[in-house]
Amino acid sequence: VLFRSAAVSAAGWGVEALLDALVEGRPRVRPVPWDTPGLRSPFAALARAGGAEELLGSVVEAVAPAGGAGLVVATSSGAISGDFEAWHRAHRGAPPAEGAGARAVPTRAVAARLGLFPATTLSVACTSGTAAFEVARGWLRAGACERVIVAGYDALSLYIHAGFAGLGALAASASRPFAVGRDGLVLGEGAAAFLLETPVSARAAGRSALVALRGCGLSQDAVHLTAPDRSGSGLARAANAALADAGVGAEAIGAVSAHATGTVFNDAMEARALASVFGGPVPLHVAKPVIGHTLGGAGALEAAALIGILAGGKPPPPPAISDPDCPVEVRPAEATGWGLSVNAAFGGVNSAVVFGPPGEEARTERGARPVQTSRIATDELAFARIFPSAPPALGRADAYVRGGIALLAELRPSLTPDTAVVLASEGNCHAADRRYHAGLLDAGPAGASRVHFSYTI
Repeated sequence: VLFRSAAVSAAGWGVEALLDALVEGRPRVRPVPWDTPGLRSPFAALARAGGAEELLGSVVEAVAPAGGAGLVVATSSGAISGDFEAWHRAHRGAPPAEGAGARAVPTRAVAARLGLFPATTLSVACTSGTAAFEVARGWLRAGACERVIVAGYDALSLYIHAGFAGLGALAASASRPFAVGRDGLVLGEGAAAFLLETPVSARAAGRSALVALRGCGLSQDAVHLTAPDRSGSGLARAANAALADAGVGAEAIGAVSAHATGTVFNDAMEARALASVFGGPVPLHVAKPVIGHTLGGAGALEAAALIGILAGGKPPPPPAISDPDCPVEVRPAEATGWGLSVNAAFGGVNSAVVFGPPGEEARTERGARPVQTSRIATDELAFARIFPSAPPALGRADAYVRGGIALLAELRPSLTPDTAVVLASEGNCHAADRRYHAGLLDAGPAGASRVHFSYTI
């Protein structure tokens, strides 16, 4: 059950301010404070509550209970904005000292300051803020803790801004999801956090919940490094899995938070997915036209707005659907007690979460599965041997991705369609970060490599 939440975004501090901004619908966009020569989109929706650690720490501290809790942090970029950039400008070309210049993730610092344990960081690009709920719920079910904080965040900088510009993903003026002529997303920054607790623990403490986390679903397109499966089948699988996990049908859902980036292919894919899941008008609302695409914070902030609606807040109006390539009907959202939030991301990752009335969970227990681990040395990554039938373009993947494919090849006899594969990197893909940023410094913002940037995520 969930009984406390906090948010900070370009709309200001608090879930109420966030929901009010979405109802009003006015974009919270302004010029960025860094030089953007050659970029057609020199603006973003900025929270300006400090750097990455300040964003994360502010919302986690606001929901942290006395007596401690676990902490699951979701992020797309970690603390790549700020310290890493400054370090790399000063030391580019020199071998890094042990641990120097690596992408810092402030989870450890925030957890230590607030006495939170266990703690972990989840990074699955722009689905991170939604997928983190599944990890947190797993901890509660396994008895790892009785209370757990879910937090999602990202801070912006030229590093991220130039990367999305290189991908051709940024809008020239505004994000217009599902509209004819839409031309991309507007970046944003922010954070949100939630305190979840087992029903037994909440009852023992006499706490009343806002809503309950009732279902989670994850899926993988396995189609492209950055583009979605245009059929929408992957996102539909994630949404249907979350609904089945919650034990409700789509007809029970009164409010749906869409990913709605404003990019051509994502919106069309998402429209097809939602039309497939609902089979009729969808009670849809969107957040990114107002607060921007907050990357690892997106799923968390959108969940905060959805929870606000379910707790009695005024729902934002549905988006206007004007592109025939987005074949979905919409209707106003309403606080029926049940809500669905969906996100999609680079790498073909899709996630969905269902919130509903507090009560006993309606779920089917999943059987325990063994966990296998494996290590691959970097001198074993000759791609022709790992994956002889692979398309030639895949052979240009960096060592981290090739390592992942090598692990899959080794584990292949044990894989099933519902298997999750986790890659852990102590260095946080440091080599990819340095390679991309070196090119950014050499070529300027307009010359940033979209391929190298994709590998940093």
